[in-house]
Amino acid sequence: MNYNIINKSEEFVKKVLSERCPTHYKYHNYYHVQKVVEAAIQISNHENVSDEEKEIIILACLFHDIGYIDLCEGHEEVSCSYAKEFLTRENYPENKIQQIISCILATKIPQQPKNKLEMIVCDADLHHLGSEDFLEIGNNLRSEIEISHNKHFTELDWLEITIRFNKSHSYFTEYAIRNYGVRKELNIKELEKMFENAYLTKNKSEN
Repeated sequence: MNYNIINKSEEFVKKVLSERCPTHYKYHNYYHVQKVVEAAIQISNHENVSDEEKEIIILACLFHDIGYIDLCEGHEEVSCSYAKEFLTRENYPENKIQQIISCILATKIPQQPKNKLEMIVCDADLHHLGSEDFLEIGNNLRSEIEISHNKHFTELDWLEITIRFNKSHSYFTEYAIRNYGVRKELNIKELEKMFENAYLTKNKSEN
């Protein structure tokens, strides 16, 4: 594994995000990048990939959301441009750059990975759906969207959006299905209870 290019890429992404990431980005920030990389390494260790493949996965995760500093919709393509420009400057092999680009593009919602590397990156990107702190992470995303797009979600609106998204999502790798999938189903049940309580509260206040 080429730790030199991984370290250089990590420093570059961290520097760019620290300088240009808006303070209201509570979700799409460097902390998110770190957690995605950690999840990707964990999944890769259980999915029988080579060190060379793991290198591509890690680099894709480092760059996958950097495009958010320029725009939200279509940020994946912008992230690819940042990755290609930086890695080309570092004389990184073109065939590997193309694999990284494919992994980044696979994270576009709805996720449509075509191979194991893309599956691992996709599962790492949304591993938090099957985590214990999914509510806190979801609230960070809600805050970011409300400020970025000048929107306001009612509690019912946000819960409905979150439930619909979580139900439409599926993990791809055996590791993620086994380790995040069960918790994700429990999280959906918790969200549905919250929705029911919020709905009853709203009706009571209106009557």
